[in-house]
Parts: sequence; C-alpha cells; structure tokens
Amino acid sequence: MLDAADFQQAFGAMLAAPDTVADSAIRRALTIHRNTASKAARDALFANFPVVAALVGEDAFAACASSYVDAVPPAEARLCLYGDRFPRFVDAWAAFAEAPYLGDVASVERLVVEALFAADAHVLDPSALASGMNPEAPLRWHPATRTAKTLVPAASLWLAHQPEASEDALETIIWEPELILITRPEDAIEVRAIDVPTRAFLAGATLADAAARAAGEDGDVAQIFASLLGAGAFAAQDQQGELQ
Repeated sequence: MLDAADFQQAFGAMLAAPDTVADSAIRRALTIHRNTASKAARDALFANFPVVAALVGEDAFAACASSYVDAVPPAEARLCLYGDRFPRFVDAWAAFAEAPYLGDVASVERLVVEALFAADAHVLDPSALASGMNPEAPLRWHPATRTAKTLVPAASLWLAHQPEASEDALETIIWEPELILITRPEDAIEVRAIDVPTRAFLAGATLADAAARAAGEDGDVAQIFASLLGAGAFAAQDQQGELQ
C-alpha cells in the first residue's frame, strides 16, 4: 500500500501524463481534473496580471498563460500568489518580442500581488512622531512595501489601466525608466513613481541614515519623510524593535 508521499508522487505523475494510464475511466477522470486545474491556474494569471492582459489582448495572454501553466504548474492549491516566475516568462515569450516593456509591467503586477497579501502591521503614524523619534532607531519597511527599478514607465502603465485613470492617461506617459514604490496603506494598494532622493531615503537603516542618504541626493528630507509616512511605507515598532 502506498504511503501519502508515494501516492501524491504517483498521482502527480498520472496528472502530468494521463494518456499513459491504462484504465480508460481513470484516464478520462484525470484529464477532466487536469483541465479544470489548468483553467483555474490560467484564471489566476488573468486576475494577477490584468494590465499585461489588457495590453496584449485576451487571446494572446491566454496563449502565454496556458504555456506557463504547463511549464510551471501551481505548487499549492491556493492560487492568489500564483505566477512568481511569470514576469520572466513574459520577457522570454516570443510572441511578445515586439513589446519588451511587458516583462517590467508584469514585475510591477507581481509586486502588487505580494503587497496585497503581505502580513499586516501598523504603519508608522506621523502623530506618533510628535513626542520625538530617536534618529538612530531602526527604520523598518512595512511588510507590504515594495520597490522596483524598471527600464520603462511600468508604474505609469499600471496607473493608466486603473479605473480612476483619465481617458488620455496612456497618451501622456513619458517613456523613460522609473523608480517605483508600492505600498498598502489602509489595505488599499498604492503604486507611484518616485525620485532618486526618495529611493535613497528608503535605503536608510535608521532615520538619520535615511535623511543623510536623501540629502546626499539633494532631496527635501522633510517632504520625502512626510510623503513616505503618508504612503504607509514604514512600520510601527514596539520598544523591542518588533513590528506592531
């Protein structure tokens, strides 16, 4: 009798190649199961990368997604985080060769998914700083905070496909590299392009270090810190330095 691990391995092998199963009834059942699982995985990619799908069209995206599902099947039943390797797959997909910006857009969408499902923590509240913050205290990102550097305006492309975007948002995009910040204040995802001083501030280990880094890039330290606090980029900590 097979133990659980051996059964799972055997079942996985049959799912990968149902045509090799001799019993016709089992073969049909495996094929149905595989097709259902594949469709669920493709649907998850549509849900997790909607901007890429909008840019290339439903049919082109479906073809790419189907190939990805075959090459990288889900490793767990929960599909909300499925697609961690999809941006690189999009970059290498031959049919998208004339749209080399798609990989960067997919990377931003992947970070959005990560931010959406990141752990909860209280943000560093500007009002909590009224009593004074030790400049040498660790400055820690909120678990949902993500940054990226893209060769194309990936944040602007993402923003242009959001419901609140203006009708001419795509036409007004400036095609240049972007530094990007993704946060989740009050459980709502925010994506924005940031400047070099802001990215330098985010690299600081302490408030003093962050301020020095931003000032070294001719940044307005007070304005940058206020903007990042408003975006929920940093996490509140207790006296032991643990996230609250």
